[in-house]
Amino acid sequence: MRNPAVRQPRNAVRLWWGYLPLVPIVAVFVGMVVVAPSTLPESRADGPVREVADAETASGWGATVTPCQDRAVQVEGDGYSPPCYAFQGDNGGATSRGVTSDTITISYRMNPGEPHLLKVLADLANIPFDETPEDLVRTAEGLVDYFNQHFQFYGRHLQLVRVPGSGSVLTELTGGGQDRAANDALKVADEARAFADITAFTQPYADALSDHHVVNLGVAYMSREWFTARRPYAWSNLSDCSVAAESASEIAGKAILGRPAIYAGGDLDGRTRKLGLIAPNNLEYQQCVEAGTRVLEDAGYSIDYQTDYVLNLSTITETARGIIAQLKDNGITSVACACDPLMVMRLAEFAEQQDYQPEWLVMGVGFTDLDLVGQIIQNGSGQQWSRAFGSSPWAAQQAIGSTDGYRAYRSVRDDQPSLLVDLLYYQLYQLAIGVQMAGPDLTPDNFETGMFSYPEGSGSAGTWDFAPEHYTGVVDYRIFWWDPDIVSQFNGEHGGYRDDGTRYREGELPPGDLPVFQP
Repeated sequence: MRNPAVRQPRNAVRLWWGYLPLVPIVAVFVGMVVVAPSTLPESRADGPVREVADAETASGWGATVTPCQDRAVQVEGDGYSPPCYAFQGDNGGATSRGVTSDTITISYRMNPGEPHLLKVLADLANIPFDETPEDLVRTAEGLVDYFNQHFQFYGRHLQLVRVPGSGSVLTELTGGGQDRAANDALKVADEARAFADITAFTQPYADALSDHHVVNLGVAYMSREWFTARRPYAWSNLSDCSVAAESASEIAGKAILGRPAIYAGGDLDGRTRKLGLIAPNNLEYQQCVEAGTRVLEDAGYSIDYQTDYVLNLSTITETARGIIAQLKDNGITSVACACDPLMVMRLAEFAEQQDYQPEWLVMGVGFTDLDLVGQIIQNGSGQQWSRAFGSSPWAAQQAIGSTDGYRAYRSVRDDQPSLLVDLLYYQLYQLAIGVQMAGPDLTPDNFETGMFSYPEGSGSAGTWDFAPEHYTGVVDYRIFWWDPDIVSQFNGEHGGYRDDGTRYREGELPPGDLPVFQP
């Protein structure tokens, strides 16, 4: 249960199995929830959370910072825009490490020689995907130009610095690499002198950055407890897994459990649903499993089969084979896998081989709710993924030339951005909100206070709100399903997710079958 003494996100909204992939965490694709146990101090905050009134900056309010007279929001027509502020006076100069009177240094860790893993996996599945790590950082640099031109940074501008790293994202995601991640974080703090890092994709690196008091964005699917212990430094536009688990359980009780498995195939079709849950065994994710289980139990339901696993690339195939056998033996009709995509791929492959035809509940983690990832799963598993449905806070993928991130990039650069421009755009957008809402006295503490005073915003990436114990923003979701026949707007390949255009907040989904597999 959340601490009632601190303010919850407005309307206390929780996602159902959601994530908001707002950074190009291409390496996290391989093992987004496979992390080493936390070994760093449990708390980095020096004092209690400080809050100010909604829409007020954390510093300078009423003195050097006042509302704009000509408009209400900073960027008109942008549903995520913070309020518009006028600034006059002294910004305080060097208010924090990485901050001067005219610059705010943000770092981008480069991992020389490490491949673009989305491309590697797409190649394995014969899905065209021509992207390089250089495409991503070039796109980030262009988007930094956009935010410098459009946001109020109180006489300063964001300055993106490439930091050559010695660590490996893949190694860090598979349980190792803590020493090199720590060395890279030290380089960011002491050599680059960065205020923030926008490539904190792994737990070891985010842990180390937080330990060095560097604001960091991007770590995937840690628990509510993990983020709160690292305040005010760790943030992400990917849902914390506590929110995901609690919301998953709420919606499962309202619309899934106790009903016939009408989307299953073979002899499972029409049986009363039996739920199987699979999740990695790391501490943070198991905390989230426990949170969701409590909600299910309060609603009078239970999980029929539950197992965990250790991600080991050398054993994942046999692990998946064994799990599928157990699911089939237990008559599980509906499989919820809060897993890395390699595990989902293998599970679907073995289910097809064993003529096991369950419903697949897409849990919105591991990027399994991206069209590209669904295509990769589909290509190796026959008709398995045609029975996949679930929820995501991310909007339906749009043609790249029509997205907010694409338009922002092209407004400042003449070349073409990465296909993942929107992921980068929304990641940097979160940073820009925190910097503007902090006011002229930019510190990590004021960044946190400013994020909490940001008025709720909505757009194609869902509805955003931040509050104590809620460091991941998004607070609504869409229900969707896999359609193997449509052509994805993301890459023009066959297969993509569809929805009916409705988004839901906590309590808004009506009881009954989910609105999926519609004509």
